[in-house]
Amino acid sequence: MNAKMNAKQMWLCLFLVFCSVQTRCYGCDWITNHYEIISGETLTMLRKMGGQTVPITGLFPYRLYKEIETSTVAVQVSFLTEVTEQIVKLFDIPEKWDTRKLDDLQNVLANKQLKGLKRCAEAYPATERRPSALRRHFKKLKRILKKANYSHDSWVQIRAIVKTHLERMYMIYSDLKTNF
Repeated sequence: MNAKMNAKQMWLCLFLVFCSVQTRCYGCDWITNHYEIISGETLTMLRKMGGQTVPITGLFPYRLYKEIETSTVAVQVSFLTEVTEQIVKLFDIPEKWDTRKLDDLQNVLANKQLKGLKRCAEAYPATERRPSALRRHFKKLKRILKKANYSHDSWVQIRAIVKTHLERMYMIYSDLKTNF
């Protein structure tokens, strides 16, 4: 009887380990199977929103991205999630673009990319958190827009910065996917 009980406990234990591994893999399965497609879709939509692409000068947090590139998988996933969330909030500010294009971009960012990244972040919870510099960066972008009275030119500049964020996020993803 005792041997049967131990065998049952062993099988239960193996089952629970298997389930927890599957949940972990499923959560980040999104990054390896969907991030590349969604990221490409958001970049294409951003380009189609119109306007010229302008060079960005001093407004992009390159140093923050360099730090994140050498961080743990959990921190990188958390960072990608936070950047996406900040971009979604930034585009909540009314703009004079084609509202359908803006709605489509918001839909892809919020309902596909952000949801997928959040699911993955749950599977790899970060023990350390460094988004304050990122939040300050996005607050600065909002101040630029407000100061320029949300002018078309200020949005062109902001869109160029967002495009650079999406491109740098893709670079982090490229390194990240090898760890899954």
